[in-house]
Amino acid sequence: MKNSFIKTVILFVLLSSSFLTTVAQAARVSEQIPYYGKEFYEEMKAGVTNVNLSSRLKVILKAYHSRQKNALDTIEANCKGDCYVHTPIGYKNARLFLLANFYLLKTPNGYGVHDVYCDHDIGPDNFPRGSGAGPNVLPDDRVINVEHTWPQSRFTGRYDTETQKSDLHHLFPTNSKTNSARGNNKFGEVARDMQKLECPNVRSGVAAGGNSEIFEPPTEHKGNVARALFYFSTRYDLPIDSNEEAFLRKWNAEDPVDEEEARRNEEIDKVQFDRNPFIDYPELADKISNF
Repeated sequence: MKNSFIKTVILFVLLSSSFLTTVAQAARVSEQIPYYGKEFYEEMKAGVTNVNLSSRLKVILKAYHSRQKNALDTIEANCKGDCYVHTPIGYKNARLFLLANFYLLKTPNGYGVHDVYCDHDIGPDNFPRGSGAGPNVLPDDRVINVEHTWPQSRFTGRYDTETQKSDLHHLFPTNSKTNSARGNNKFGEVARDMQKLECPNVRSGVAAGGNSEIFEPPTEHKGNVARALFYFSTRYDLPIDSNEEAFLRKWNAEDPVDEEEARRNEEIDKVQFDRNPFIDYPELADKISNF
């Protein structure tokens, strides 16, 4: 009798949790953002998933948008009048946005930049004399540089290389040595280390049961990595390795969007004129069974 009661309670808790999660996700999508247009919200309400959802997101990310007064954007294949579209800003400007603007820090004796891999602020004393950070200044790239979360070696030839290279949604400032150590390795959770890295909160090695070297970012950056790769895969029609995808899905759930990531999405939208839907609506990843 007691065991039966306990099982009933557990089942109730699980069902309640599932119901609350569904309600929370529905509430998020009901918070409409003009960028996504009317068709997106209609299709979400109808329960669209998988290829149909991916296709809708691709249209939104690549098409022209016309802003409407007090209404959702009109999304068009061709520009008719006053409209906007994802506009590459160039790699130098992308670096300036990250290193000399968004991640720039004011310190007591100058400026620094926050490194997302080491989760460390690189200050004036870390740079050779005269090569540090500052407003509209690119710091010494031997100390800190820009990580392409989706490696350049795996870009697609179907889209302009510069557009992919300068896409801010997958770029982050990182310690140069750690960036180099990651190389073009896929992401995952390391079970056995293969090299000792400069930062203690990142690892490079193999996963349990694996034999290919992978890179594990710090816990507080894992969700950011997942959502950046979901975006890049969708925007540029690139598949994600199934083993890597399993880790990314886990990280998307375990490391939710925080205030900084949401603010970064807003700032990128202002200069690049597109948004990361997996930051605005992280639950979209669960509605797509295969990236």
